[in-house]
Amino acid sequence: MPEIFHSQGMTKLKQLLVAVFALTFIAAAPAQAAIGVTTVTAPATIPNPYSIFTINYALNGSSPLASAQLRFYLAATRQGTSNRVLMRSTQILLGRAGTGLYLPPTGTQSASFSYATVQASAQTVLDAAVNACVPQSFYIQVEADFGTPWGDDTLIGTTKLPDFFFTAGTLTPSTITPGGTVSFTADLYTACPVNAPSTIGVFLTDASYNVLSYIGGISVGAGAGTFSVAPTAITFSTAIAPGTYYLVLAADVDAVIAESNENNNQGAFTVQVVASQPLTVQESASDLDSDLPGPVREHIGQYAPTIGYVDGYASMSR
Repeated sequence: MPEIFHSQGMTKLKQLLVAVFALTFIAAAPAQAAIGVTTVTAPATIPNPYSIFTINYALNGSSPLASAQLRFYLAATRQGTSNRVLMRSTQILLGRAGTGLYLPPTGTQSASFSYATVQASAQTVLDAAVNACVPQSFYIQVEADFGTPWGDDTLIGTTKLPDFFFTAGTLTPSTITPGGTVSFTADLYTACPVNAPSTIGVFLTDASYNVLSYIGGISVGAGAGTFSVAPTAITFSTAIAPGTYYLVLAADVDAVIAESNENNNQGAFTVQVVASQPLTVQESASDLDSDLPGPVREHIGQYAPTIGYVDGYASMSR
């Protein structure tokens, strides 16, 4: 009987010693059992991510390992793990705590990034933000050893002005006799929206782009994307001299829209006026050329047309 009691007493003593050892270990160890992120501070705005931008962060906790893995993300939310892309993953060394654990560096830490130093998936996101019409909202997250991430919000990109330019168009026929009629269509595009209607001016110029006539204006609404001009007929005077002419379209002819590029608003069709009716007139066509020489804008801008004015060269009907 005493032997049994002695055995039970030893078992209880061992359990007590184990419990005391565990309490001692817990008291000596840092309160945080894993490396964690406590703060992240990103720039309020990053107008140009192709240049270097820096974020600050701080860590706490401890680890049985001498290093930790940090991951930096572009994310849609402060702490969510969906809808995010990895910018960079890097390993940091931890300092020995003297208790068998390792501690992260203290104080504020910094990490710098740019388009050239992030992964390809993040570059795609940054490209989209740079090309967007308004700054795009993101969180820059920091995550340690797959723990809970923490992020700070930032706006990437800039607010951009609209930019009108012609992307397509066709004039049919492109060769006529005096008194003939042509019909044209055109597609005008702007990626960033305009907030007011404007007018496409239709001009007739000579072969040197000198303005001969302001034929009329075509209204364009507000918004963004492609504005398609419906088939529009131009009837030329019976007195027009044979030769080479250009039918020039000028977006925002009254300059009511502030644009990022004011020098790419024109497109031109080539019109041949011949003295006698060619056999292939009805099958000929002219594509809209949007790569016009520099003086064209100057010549058209100096003309300062009056809407609705029609002279002896041509008239427009829709």
